[in-house]
This record gives sequence, C-alpha cells and structure tokens, in this order.
Amino acid sequence: MILSADLQSLPSSPDESMKTKTILICLVLLGISSGAGFCQIICNCPDPYEIYSETPLSGELFKPASTPNIATFFNKDWLPGNIWLTDGRNIRNKKIRYNGLLDELFLFGTESNQAIKLDKEAILQFHFLNFQGDTTIYFRKIRVKRDIFTDSTEIFVQEINRGKLSLLIFHSFYFAGKETVRMNKNYYLKEIYKEEPVYYLSFPDNKLVEFRRFSRKNLYTFLSDKKDQIRQYFRESNSGKIRTGQEILDFIQFLSSIFDS
Repeated sequence: MILSADLQSLPSSPDESMKTKTILICLVLLGISSGAGFCQIICNCPDPYEIYSETPLSGELFKPASTPNIATFFNKDWLPGNIWLTDGRNIRNKKIRYNGLLDELFLFGTESNQAIKLDKEAILQFHFLNFQGDTTIYFRKIRVKRDIFTDSTEIFVQEINRGKLSLLIFHSFYFAGKETVRMNKNYYLKEIYKEEPVYYLSFPDNKLVEFRRFSRKNLYTFLSDKKDQIRQYFRESNSGKIRTGQEILDFIQFLSSIFDS
C-alpha cells in the first residue's frame, strides 16, 4: 500500500520520471543487498550442536574440609568423557573424575582451574572415552533402596554387562581405620578406605537384585527357579566359586544365556 501511494505521487515529466526510476532501482538494489546480507548472517551461524554442547553444566566449586583419599577415586587422573543429561543434552569431551566414596562426578573447570561437583540430579549417565585403554566404561544413574530404614536414593553404577540380564557395580568404600605416614619429615594420620563393591542384577522385568557377594545361598534364594542350572554351573566351573572379576563376568554371561533360552 505504501509503494502504491508513492507511485501515484511521482512527477510525470520525462526528466523527473527518469530520476524516479533511478531512485527506485537504487532502492530495489539496496533492498536486495540488505536481504542478501541478512541471509549471510543466518547461514554463517555456528553449528547448533556446538552451541548446545557448550551450555554450562550445573554444579558447584568443590571445597571440602579435607581432600578425599586418592584411592577412593575410580580414575586417579582427569580423563576425557561424555556426559548425558536428563534434559536430553550430551556434553562431549570434558575432563571428569568419579569418586566412589562420595558417589559424585566432578568436572575440571578450565576457567577456575578447580574441581566442580556436578549436580547429580541433572546427570543420566557418563562415559570415559579411554580408561586405561578401555573405551567401554559407562556409568549410569539408578534409584535403589539401600536399607529398610531409609528412603530410596540415586547412585551411579558401572555397567559391566548389558542385555536381558545386566550386571551393575556400585563402587562403594568403607572406612578401614587410620595409619601414621611420614611426609616432609613430619608425621600425619592418614585415613584408610577399602572398596566394598555392591553388585546389582537388572532382570528383564526391570527388577533390581542387590548382592554383596555371590554366595551359593544368596543365588539359590534370589534365583530359586534357576537353582538346578546354577548347581550344574558350579559343578562344571574350575573353582566352584564366584569371587574374582572374571568369575563374576563368566557367571553373569551364563545367567544371561539362561534367560535368553
């Protein structure tokens, strides 16, 4: 409507008409170049995923009264890893550490040069890109009831075997006492912690069963319908026990074959 009104008010002489055409052409060209510039800005925007992945993580600077014992860390050094959040984001290639005693995931703050304790509620799972040459180390968050007197709580567990029957390990620690150590010609009391892993079997119906150790009594109780097959497994196994990491993994793979059959 504005363009129509302007055309009706233009002078009718040839010279003025020529000037008007020239002005219109300039305006059109200016409009085209302005539009092209706007398109260029849109096309040159950074990749949306890069903006998405760099969104700050929620957490707080970690300033404990005393530094956690290095033995309670799953990875002693900062390692690159990916973090999946409950809101669907995937934060890639960040330096992270996991502490089993505190059951917390830490992020190395590049700006603060300090450890940041991440908000556990916001984390779904995380993955170490390379842990001592192993690229398959995944942790995920599950909700469990630790005892009959407390409410359920969320913990991070390592996925050892994923399938119809999954094995999960909670790398917990307990206080084993103190010992005197010498450092810089001075003596200090050092707290000693020992790992006490808790195993969880995740069944096809999403039921979780907790094992402190894989004794025959516990297995026969929780897997009563598989009792005969488990007995046969013990008879045919080399040690007749399930204690070492490899023995546990072999047994879980055996159980998985039972549920798959």
